[in-house]
Amino acid sequence: MRFRKHIGLATVAAVLLTGCGGAEETDGSPEGPAGVSTGAGASNSPRTSNNAVPVDKAGAERVARRFVDAANAGDEKGVEATFTENARFDSVGRIYLSRADIMNRFLIPEVLDVGGHYKATGSRWDGDRYVVNYDFKTSGGGGESFSYAFLIHDGLIRDVAGRY
Repeated sequence: MRFRKHIGLATVAAVLLTGCGGAEETDGSPEGPAGVSTGAGASNSPRTSNNAVPVDKAGAERVARRFVDAANAGDEKGVEATFTENARFDSVGRIYLSRADIMNRFLIPEVLDVGGHYKATGSRWDGDRYVVNYDFKTSGGGGESFSYAFLIHDGLIRDVAGRY
């Protein structure tokens, strides 16, 4: 029995060390195998660049600012225009898998309809993601601080990982 346990542990260790866990690699598309979302956070999100095209950092920063400016103005169409149709948004484990889903289930009710206002308090680059820290306040006086890690390509937001 002890021998089998050691063999099992050795097998698990070998799989972890070699990365041969049977997971399929993604091609940078928004979804993994069979159209299933495969990640929840910025570091393991399926929407990461394959480094074939360098990230336009200045352009990405402008898109993130355009998103915040439109949201702060209550401009629903302007906010919507910053996302790709098949964008993904992870708001601390609540996953939205399309621009319509992001808008209808998250940004309209939880940001725009409550008179939300984002104030950037800092930013940095983490690989191909532009991470912005925000203080957020509603017109009713509620507020919180969090960060969005944006993945932006071709002038549109493809993926956001929100961490509160």
